[in-house]
Amino acid sequence: MSSISRRTVHAYLVETADTEPTYLRARDIASDLDGSPKAVAQYLSQLQDDLTDVSLEQWGRSKSITWRVEVNES
Repeated sequence: MSSISRRTVHAYLVETADTEPTYLRARDIASDLDGSPKAVAQYLSQLQDDLTDVSLEQWGRSKSITWRVEVNES
């Protein structure tokens, strides 16, 4: 079973992103977290509307969705 959770993905986004836009793919996040790209993609979709400290939006689509991630300034 995967050890990835919403909290883990959220923490990864905060650590990785900056106040400048960062572009990430679920498979790259999953690789860094030793988890499933499918689980990460599911959590990214869920987190998209829930986060206040990170802006997260689907940016592009080729073979997989690219996510535009930006930490909101406090």
